[in-house]
Order: sequence, then C-alpha cells, then structure tokens
Amino acid sequence: MKKTSKPAAIIYLIDELKHQHEELRQQYGNPEKYRFLYFNSEQHFLEEVRKNPPPFNVPRILIFVVNRHLNTDSPVKEVTSLLQRLNQVSRGIEPIIITTQKTPETERKLKEAGALAVITDNENAMLRIDNLVKGSISKHTIWKKRKASKLTFRVLILYLFISLVFLTIAYFLFPDYF
Repeated sequence: MKKTSKPAAIIYLIDELKHQHEELRQQYGNPEKYRFLYFNSEQHFLEEVRKNPPPFNVPRILIFVVNRHLNTDSPVKEVTSLLQRLNQVSRGIEPIIITTQKTPETERKLKEAGALAVITDNENAMLRIDNLVKGSISKHTIWKKRKASKLTFRVLILYLFISLVFLTIAYFLFPDYF
C-alpha cells in the first residue's frame, strides 16, 4: 500500500506573462513537498479556489506577479480588489505580490489590503520568495504544535482535577488510610 503524504504548502502562482513561472516551478515543483498550481489570470485562480477550497491545515500561499497591472491607471486599486475578493472566497491564503515598480506608498497600501509582502522583481526576488514561503510554513507548523500543546495541557489539568476530586472523596470515605 502506497502512503500518500500531504504537501508542506499549497503554492498558487498568478503570472499572465509566465515571467516567474519556470523558476518557481523548478523551486516548488516537488509534489512530495509542495502542491504548485499555476494560473494565467486572476479569474481562473478565483474560480479554482471557489470550486476546490484549499484545506486549512496546510499553509496556502499566493504569488501574484502584477506587472500587467502597471499599465493601468490604478494598479494598486486592481490588486487590492483581487485581495478583497480573495478574502471573501477563502480566508487564510497569504498573498505575496511581485512587481517591477515598488514605492513605499504602494507597499503600504497593498499590505493594508492583506498582502504578506511586496517584492521588487529583481535578481533577489526568488530568494525573498523562498524565505517568505519557508517562514509561512514554519509559522503554520508552530501554530499547529502550539494548538496540540494547549490540548495536552488541558488534558493534564483535567486529569489532575479528577485525581484531586477522587483523593478528596477517598479522604472522607476512608479516613483510616490517610
């Protein structure tokens, strides 16, 4: 019987021009570690997330290359609109925005809209993306372990309380043994 392992993260890529596609597929193409899904438009991505919602027990990361939107009048408004629609469809997906033109004002507005990070598209972009993905996986792993430790602590407290109750009852029923 073949054991199927769940991926460490689900990584979505929206890149109309396939600018980052090959590098990211090479980096995150290992199906044993990651589930990598490529989309050529925001609409296809949102339809896929609506049809097949991602599980909540795995980190979900969206890498969105927004170079096409820079030709419009308000690129921040369009990307912010996508982030709002994404929050309505599926909460918990962490968007990483890659752009060629990043200003502090643009970065601030996109982070307020829910972006995890805004990265300038240069030779260091892959390194920053990799660090953010690994950081997100680590954060999610720590969250799961903290949740498990809280449950264990509650069970321990319950056990101690029940033991104390039984000892108290035994003290009053059998005072000779104490």
